[in-house]
Amino acid sequence: MEERIIDDEYARGIRLKKTKDGYIDATDELAEKERRAAEELEADELNATAEEENEAAGETEETLVLDGLDESLEETAGEEVTFEFPDLEEDDEDLVNLTPEEAIALRKQKEAEEAERKATYKRLCEEGEELLVSGSFKAAELKFEKALGYDEEAVEAAVGYWRSKTSDFTSPDALAEEYAETGFESLENDLGESAVEKIKERYKSVFEGRLAALEEEEKPLEAEVLEKQEKRRAILKKRISSALKKTLCTGIPMAVLLICTIVFGVRIPTRLDGLFVGLTIGAGIACFICFILFGVFANKLVNARRINRANEDLSSTEDGEKLLKIRAYKELYSHFVG
Repeated sequence: MEERIIDDEYARGIRLKKTKDGYIDATDELAEKERRAAEELEADELNATAEEENEAAGETEETLVLDGLDESLEETAGEEVTFEFPDLEEDDEDLVNLTPEEAIALRKQKEAEEAERKATYKRLCEEGEELLVSGSFKAAELKFEKALGYDEEAVEAAVGYWRSKTSDFTSPDALAEEYAETGFESLENDLGESAVEKIKERYKSVFEGRLAALEEEEKPLEAEVLEKQEKRRAILKKRISSALKKTLCTGIPMAVLLICTIVFGVRIPTRLDGLFVGLTIGAGIACFICFILFGVFANKLVNARRINRANEDLSSTEDGEKLLKIRAYKELYSHFVG
């Protein structure tokens, strides 16, 4: 069947199909394009309408869901909600990018290392306890000190270490001397609350006895230290007052003589008989003498004030430092008996 395209006078393509009856079924291409465009436009409109209906339906569904959620929240208002999170091991990141077999092997290895570490810790504590009971405090101290690195809390090792270091707390001042400056909080952070509680329970009577002894030692020493401090304070007060007066008595004339020296020196050219020359020399010599005396007395004043400040600090004397040490020990021991 033959198909032929011809053009008419309006430059429109005409498609003719030749059949057994001749050329028939002529189709106007422009009309066909317009028909196709109309069909596409109609299809687009139908699609847009369908999308709008879907959006409307979606909004309605979302509104219903939100309304239901609001109602459920209102019903559960005031109720406690508990979230449970799984316990994760600290080394879970080590299992990243491992096959299941490798992960299992790694976990078994870590479990074996943990078991070995616990066994070593237990063995060292037992050996340290045996040495402690036998009176070998230094050897026991070394055992417990080594055991401290095998456990995070290491309660038994911490207690055993200080039992050894204090000869089973017959000399508790070794503990107080270590933490007298930093205080009880530092001790609790180093040993751990559990270890401190064990020491409290087991050696409370020891700390009570030592605390009573320190109080008896403190009373006479405190009275003596404060009495000596008051005596020095009175002496230093007089010394400061005397040095201040002498400093002023030499400082003021020195300033006056300095001014006179300058004035006389400026007026030397006004007299030919040399009067101002002599006055300038005399005033200068007197000013220099006052300057030396002023320096001596000012130095005494500074030293007296410095000694007075040191006198107010109890640690500046041997007895005062001992008194402060006793007070620090008492403050630390009070936490073990309270």
